[in-house]
Amino acid sequence: MVRFDLEHPTERQLRAGVTCGLIAEAIIIPLMISVSVVDHHPLRWGYIGAAIACLIVSIVYLSLFVVITKGRSNVQTQANMWFIIVCLAISGLACIEVATSTANGLYTPAMLIGVVFVCIIGDRHMQIVVDLYVIALIALISWVEGMRGAGLVTTLSVYAATIGVITLISVRTVSWIDGHVNFRQAIDDLNEVFDEFGLDGTGPGADTLQEVFRRGLPLVGNIIPAERIAVFLRDGTLEQLVVVAAWPAEHGDVLELARLPLFNEALMGNSPTLDTLHCVIPVGYSTDGELVMVVERSTGDGGVPHRPTEEADLLAAAFLRMTSRANFVDGFRSESRTDPLTGLANRRCLFERIETEMAHALRSDTPLSVAMIDLDHFSEYNDRFGQVAGDTVLRSIAAVMVSNVRRQDMVARYGGEEFCLVMPETDLVGGHHLLDILRTGGRVATSSYGVTLSAGLTSWDGMEDTVTFIERAGQALCRAKESGRNRVVSIQAFTEP
Repeated sequence: MVRFDLEHPTERQLRAGVTCGLIAEAIIIPLMISVSVVDHHPLRWGYIGAAIACLIVSIVYLSLFVVITKGRSNVQTQANMWFIIVCLAISGLACIEVATSTANGLYTPAMLIGVVFVCIIGDRHMQIVVDLYVIALIALISWVEGMRGAGLVTTLSVYAATIGVITLISVRTVSWIDGHVNFRQAIDDLNEVFDEFGLDGTGPGADTLQEVFRRGLPLVGNIIPAERIAVFLRDGTLEQLVVVAAWPAEHGDVLELARLPLFNEALMGNSPTLDTLHCVIPVGYSTDGELVMVVERSTGDGGVPHRPTEEADLLAAAFLRMTSRANFVDGFRSESRTDPLTGLANRRCLFERIETEMAHALRSDTPLSVAMIDLDHFSEYNDRFGQVAGDTVLRSIAAVMVSNVRRQDMVARYGGEEFCLVMPETDLVGGHHLLDILRTGGRVATSSYGVTLSAGLTSWDGMEDTVTFIERAGQALCRAKESGRNRVVSIQAFTEP
């Protein structure tokens, strides 16, 4: 938990409290010892022995704690340990107060240091216990010193009121300071989660953007206390809303959050929009549409100060930075897997896809076919009309192929004027049919150029590797060219005549 919470102290609270406590003890203990020596009060050695016993018990307890936990205890366990040590220290001060019999109650105010200490490191229960414990010790000291009746009641009333005020001021001050410091820390933690996704190909992409949101949404609650959080993808073309990620996961259906009037208001204004219960934040774009985060705000914030507008703006900036980075990485990865001339998949992407389809074919026991396609007499055309005209032909053929294949098929540029077509769940008959359509469409699209298509088709035998599979399709393509071009030739295996 990053945000300050009176019920769950943070590690920084603990460190700050221990540091302040040690500094205070280093100042006050030598001072009190010096005053006691100067005053020459008679000592009650039994109480001095009790104070020494409190000191020894504290040292032994701290040593055992370090040995048993081996320095691996959590924040709450450490806070409990220091709370017990503080109670022992306060008991020791009470014993010294009784032992010295100082007329002005010299050591009693020093006990209030323990109250402040617990206000910094402890939770609400610890604060209540230490307040009552100090009041009880002051009552005991006053009784031992002979105070009775109205004097005792007055003393306890003054000390109880003082302790209550000190506790209130300390808690509110620590809460305010920690609330502001932890607010910045929560933003830093959120940005750190986003920064873990680099630009090396393993960063945000079509498949990992959802994972980034899944990891980031739990941290949003440390910035804006929230009951539910959801990120929606709005497809402007289809006018559809899709839930990209939600927190907590067990909340189930969160589509009702997208029906809030604030949702459209935030989209139209392209800026965070808030009311008393909700916060809607546009958080950027993906390749499929706009991304919008809806936060259902929590009303029980434990008295922590909040600045909703600033919180929403910083959240928007953090998520916009992440989605912009994701889009950049998507473009970076796309360029490394796409042929720049035709926009088709390149050879690297082709081999990865064939390996994926091979695994699918094995699992589902379905056929897998691959075709190598080549433009006939393309070199002659290129020499006659030039490179620019040749590039136009290649783009035209690529467009014809993409517009005629099925969604599950893949067209890739293999190199030069050669293309490769991957056809999952397709046998040789189905492959022939699709290639004839492509060949006819290609002839129409390139009729003014005098370019035709030849294709070699084969189906996977379930055992060969990717390279061998493509080579066999290439062998079929060679046969198509040797047979007169502008045709489709298929072979099932290398042994086929």
